[in-house]
Amino acid sequence: MRRILATTLALVPWALAPLLAKDNEPAKRLVEAAAVFSEVMAAPDKGIPDEMLEHAHCIVIVPGLKTAAFVFGGKYGKGYLSCRNKSGAGWSAPGTVRIEGGSVGFQIGGSETDLIMLVMNERGADKLLSSKFTLGAEGSVAAGPSGSRRSHAAAGSR
Repeated sequence: MRRILATTLALVPWALAPLLAKDNEPAKRLVEAAAVFSEVMAAPDKGIPDEMLEHAHCIVIVPGLKTAAFVFGGKYGKGYLSCRNKSGAGWSAPGTVRIEGGSVGFQIGGSETDLIMLVMNERGADKLLSSKFTLGAEGSVAAGPSGSRRSHAAAGSR
């Protein structure tokens, strides 16, 4: 399962490169997303568990999600989404996603994080792709120049 997804994510940038020759930013971002997934899966005892990946309906990879804050904060990142084919075998071609948002409160700092989200069912994918999707109630801690980041968020929608 890991190999199929990793191979798909690794080969798609090369297949799309001629189509994106004018503006190579999307192709570069797709290569970065594939590299992020490969790095996470290659990390011993830290990759996404096979059982979770096998049951996931979609995967979202946003390389380099940027957050910054000083009382007012914001986040921004672009990445890719791939969902399982209707037959259940294989994954769809990647589609682009953009994550952006703002916040107000006691906060200071900035970070850049490679984000991987698993969407576990079709309803979750529909909510994610709707224009009214929101994430809230987030708490996170980041440390060091390339430090670990732990985060928890409760999802909701309007």
